[in-house]
Amino acid sequence: MKKIAAFSILCLFVLSCNKSPVEVNSPTSISGFDTAFITPNFGGLQSVYFLDERDGFVSTYNGGLYKTTDSAKSWTALNSTTTLPILDIYFTDSQVGFAVGGLNFCGGTGCIPPGGFILKTTDGGKSWKNIFTPTDKVEITSVYFVNASLGFCVGDNVVFKTTNGGQTWSEQKINDLGGKMMQIKFTISRNGFIVWLFGKILVTADGGATWQIKSPNGNIGYYAISEKDGSVFVCGQGKIIKSTNGGDSWIELSNSPVDIFAIHFTSRQTGFAFGRGNYSGGDWGYSFGSIYYTDDGGESWNGTGDIKEVGLIQDVSFPTSKLAYAISGNKIIRLTVK
Repeated sequence: MKKIAAFSILCLFVLSCNKSPVEVNSPTSISGFDTAFITPNFGGLQSVYFLDERDGFVSTYNGGLYKTTDSAKSWTALNSTTTLPILDIYFTDSQVGFAVGGLNFCGGTGCIPPGGFILKTTDGGKSWKNIFTPTDKVEITSVYFVNASLGFCVGDNVVFKTTNGGQTWSEQKINDLGGKMMQIKFTISRNGFIVWLFGKILVTADGGATWQIKSPNGNIGYYAISEKDGSVFVCGQGKIIKSTNGGDSWIELSNSPVDIFAIHFTSRQTGFAFGRGNYSGGDWGYSFGSIYYTDDGGESWNGTGDIKEVGLIQDVSFPTSKLAYAISGNKIIRLTVK
């Protein structure tokens, strides 16, 4: 396959009530990537989801939802109906989408945590409605739909399932395995995966009726999942791991990077990893961002952990195999694969 030559970032503009320019760093070349980092006039970014090359969404920690319809040249603030963190976004088509989040903690004597929520839009994000509140005060970290009807969300120790497009949800409690459920994804309607902090992966082969616990690497935390053509990749604090038999067994990709928070494979051989890179040093130092790619199914990786313009890169969306949007703190990055 063609080697990846460069990443290029287009300038972004943000729209709150009126369009306003954003700060754009000059493009730089970093280990084969041409990059630019854009600071919009809203921060605390939590998730990113793009429907296609033009239409996409980002969410923030204070309940903000923003939409672009012009390839990220401008953004419109949406009425999310919440001020709690929105941790994940998923759309089943251009009009129907879901946003999840919440908080499972609060401060002060007698304080009651606000808990989680599931929001839904049926008009492409113009309006949102809270369609479900969990029984327990758990925050919901991830949402995934297999098709327009069948969808799943995960909370601290709970799997939520709908079979009617979000009209009703069932709650399935999972024994406390420590840590937090970070992401859920399905490869087909019956085969799904949940990654968990403290080294746990839950696997289902019956559409979520039952879940089997896998512990490939002890207490290493896992953050995200990507599947392509029968190969499943899981990233986290340690090396990336891979399964080719539906999660029954896993192998560690010894040459892969560590501290990867987002992963995406566009083919069985071609994949991208985003996360936390090297430490700047000193008592008041910070971690740089990292971007890596593989073109041999994860056997070898190229890239860098010294992206000094950002901290850890926590989420990415690929609307096409050649275009990606990533977020890091208060920055949005647009990447074109050539």
